Amino acid sequence: MGESYDFPRAEVFWPGAEGPPGKRVFFLAGGDEDGLVFLRCEKQQVAALGEYLMALLDDLSPDIEPAAGYGTVTPLSFAWVVGSIGVKYDEPEERIVVVLEELTTGEEPPGIARFCFTLPQAKAFARFALELVAQGRPDCGLCGLPIDPEGHVCPRLN
Repeated sequence: MGESYDFPRAEVFWPGAEGPPGKRVFFLAGGDEDGLVFLRCEKQQVAALGEYLMALLDDLSPDIEPAAGYGTVTPLSFAWVVGSIGVKYDEPEERIVVVLEELTTGEEPPGIARFCFTLPQAKAFARFALELVAQGRPDCGLCGLPIDPEGHVCPRLN
């Protein structure tokens, strides 16, 4: 079982990636003045979370301005790998709550990480997450598969 984390007033919640396109390792970094945690995740999870937050913010407050971003974050080590992601809006506090659950084999209870942050922080996260994902390999216009730097054998041309 991984350790659990709770950041009711997260100062940082930010996506990141290390490595060249096609071999990048994605992660989420979050925490407050008492510490940061780095959780490994999939590119699709970063993209889905960014898209979901952007849509949620458009419904809640379309003219919200994003908070200042954090730029590139380099993880020290990963606490655990993210399995499921839950998002809710805490209306009384006017904060977004993201709950990440550790990917486990089911034999042990999973670690949980809970991050609560402001709407401007969520907007900055969403924008950067979508930019980060878009920096990957381009997709083939015919088959939609990613094109590697060394080339691409398109199955639609065979």
